[in-house]
Amino acid sequence: MKPGLALKFVVALVLVFAARISQGQRPNIDSLRQELRSTDNDTSRLSLAFLLEDAFTEVNPDSALFYAELIRQLAIKLSLRLEEIYAMGKIGYALQNKGNYARSLQTYLSAIALAEDPASEKNVLGPQYPAPDEITSRSMPARIQRLDKLSHLHQYLAILYSNTHNPEKALESAYKALELGNVTQNQRLLCVIHLIMGRLFLVLNKPDSALFAEQTALDEALRMNFPRYLGSIYLNTGRIHQYNGNAELAAGFYRKALDASLDQNYFRGVVATNLLLSEYFIKAQKRDSAMLHINQALDMAMQMDGPDLLLRTYQALANYYQATPFTDSLVKYQGLIIRLNEDIFNIKQNQQFQNIGFDEQLRLQALEKEKEELRNRNRTFGLTIGLGALLLVAFVLYRNNLQKQKTNAALEKTLSELKATQAQLIQAEKMASLGELTAGIAHEIQNPLNFVNNFAEINQELFQEIQENLNREEKGQENRPEHGNPVEWVPVKSEILESIRSNQEKILQHGKRADTIVKSMLEHSRVHSGQKEPTDLNTLSDEFLRLSYHGLRAKEKSFNSAFELVAHPALPLVHAVPQDLGRVLLNLFNNAFYEVYKKSKKGDSGYQPLVRVTTNKLKNGVEVRVEDNGDGIPEAILEKIFQPFFTTKPTGEGTGLGLSLAYDIITKGHSGNLKAVSRPGQGAEFIIELPLE
Repeated sequence: MKPGLALKFVVALVLVFAARISQGQRPNIDSLRQELRSTDNDTSRLSLAFLLEDAFTEVNPDSALFYAELIRQLAIKLSLRLEEIYAMGKIGYALQNKGNYARSLQTYLSAIALAEDPASEKNVLGPQYPAPDEITSRSMPARIQRLDKLSHLHQYLAILYSNTHNPEKALESAYKALELGNVTQNQRLLCVIHLIMGRLFLVLNKPDSALFAEQTALDEALRMNFPRYLGSIYLNTGRIHQYNGNAELAAGFYRKALDASLDQNYFRGVVATNLLLSEYFIKAQKRDSAMLHINQALDMAMQMDGPDLLLRTYQALANYYQATPFTDSLVKYQGLIIRLNEDIFNIKQNQQFQNIGFDEQLRLQALEKEKEELRNRNRTFGLTIGLGALLLVAFVLYRNNLQKQKTNAALEKTLSELKATQAQLIQAEKMASLGELTAGIAHEIQNPLNFVNNFAEINQELFQEIQENLNREEKGQENRPEHGNPVEWVPVKSEILESIRSNQEKILQHGKRADTIVKSMLEHSRVHSGQKEPTDLNTLSDEFLRLSYHGLRAKEKSFNSAFELVAHPALPLVHAVPQDLGRVLLNLFNNAFYEVYKKSKKGDSGYQPLVRVTTNKLKNGVEVRVEDNGDGIPEAILEKIFQPFFTTKPTGEGTGLGLSLAYDIITKGHSGNLKAVSRPGQGAEFIIELPLE
């Protein structure tokens, strides 16, 4: 704010506050209105509008709405965003008291959106300017003032949801207000929030929590000499004691609430307290006293023209006349209740209220989606140093404002190419694993197929031999050797048939083995939805260990290594995606065999390549250890092995994505852990830890 305007604003506020007779007393309304009409200075008008709105906020919602709208217009004109947010909260509160819940909700949500923007902290009024009400403070830093406004808005929203019979939503808003209030440490606002939470806890049938919240509010109000809402605190405390069945104690608090509300000109509290006292006197069979309090409530509600207050008063009158012969009065007030309900809770307004809430949910979802997309972009940007360099170039180009449109297009194209390259590299990693897996499968199937073919050929020869014997038997010929004299006929059918039967069993056995291998590999290679299922890690480790070994053997004929699986005999099943775990195991096994093969090619005498896989049961999970006796991992690169695109293999032999994908599958997909332990010169060990779900 400009210095000249600031000086005028301070002078105006001094004149305005001189109208207060003593601390806590309302200013003279007529003199304030006259002063507002006679001045053209916007800062002076703003200060006067603050006082007038505060004077009417709990008395006359129409006047409060008028002055709140004036505050908002002046705040926009003076570029005071926090004062605009304050005015919108007051507008929403006045609309709420007038029964226009849909517009009230829309106003609150719009104000919250403004208050959530840190840009609202610019151009704020400092502590030299008096606060617009007893709760707001200008002595706090700009950020704390903004969060304080946000807390106040959520407190208003809690009241609105409570009035529209949605206590769960109201309590959710109250907790948001409380969380922000604990940051700003505005004790008066915290007092009001605890007051509201006590009422909500009682509606949700939690009287103990309600009483604790109201006692907290009372202690704070008395400690700070903040009597403005003492009536509401006493009123809610009386409701809690009435809920617990102590009517006399409740009535005592109602009387204290009536005195406190009248003392503070809190007329909504006066109406509510009179209605509760009327209920007490009806139950005590003191109907004259009950009617006296109902009439006092009705007079005050009609003066305030508050639809919700009139509705509650008419309901009290209808309840009163229900036990009397005055049916015409009962019908009269029931008709008024129906009309007011139609005005306040009509279908159109309810639909508007729901639509506004739904639109807010969509806005929050869209905001969260934008945040998620931003996080994804940031992760993508961090994949390569090259992209960082491009971003740096883009930043320089932005700063120099040169070829802005061309630069944006180049960035989008580069990002698209990077994503395509990344997808190709991941696919290459998968295809490399598939090739090794295919080689292992081919070797595994080849053995049983060789048995099947060999025994089938033998059976074919045996069938020919038995056929020849049968032909000779039919002709009565003797069984003669190729050279020599005739010998006595010796039947050999039983021996041949026994050989055929034995061979047939072996054919069936090895055929089933090949079938099992094929079915198992099809199960692991088919497209799955990624659903987790109970998985046997012993079986999975055994299958992929053999396939990994034979896959490398198929590529490198000279390779030979010992391998073993030390399986825990009572290993529990884990809830996992077996295809993903198979990919992880295959990658670790391939790396282990590659390391021992690389070391064996050095020709060290006495070196025996060995890969050992061990499964163990942990306290709350299971583990798989993959150990090799290769050269190990150098200490300098041990922390880098799980980074994308990092590899120690020669160019063309590895993408650097295998361990990165394996790490993501274990940690993100299965909530487990994957770590590596190295013994340089002696080997390395990878440890998979998976929880039991």
